[in-house]
Amino acid sequence: MNQTVNLQIPIDTNLRNQALIGAKELGFTNLQDSIRIFLQQLALKSFKISFETKPVVLSAKNDLKYSKIINDIKSGKEKSIGFQNTKDMIEYLDVNS
Repeated sequence: MNQTVNLQIPIDTNLRNQALIGAKELGFTNLQDSIRIFLQQLALKSFKISFETKPVVLSAKNDLKYSKIINDIKSGKEKSIGFQNTKDMIEYLDVNS
């Protein structure tokens, strides 16, 4: 017979509320369901932790500005410097700063 226990974790109220919103946006009924699934995956050692950032959305003005810079570099109008590794880049920056 399975025995059920309660897991109590003290967390900030604001964190709990934000997590609940996130869980519901992901389709969970409540925060407990999302934590239960996480614990099941943890027990099976079959989960992957991934932190992804939301893409940056530029204003129309900045989109034009950076598109022009990229096009100038691609066309050769603006020269850029390439490095094979970080060490070479740091040495270049040290000499030219």
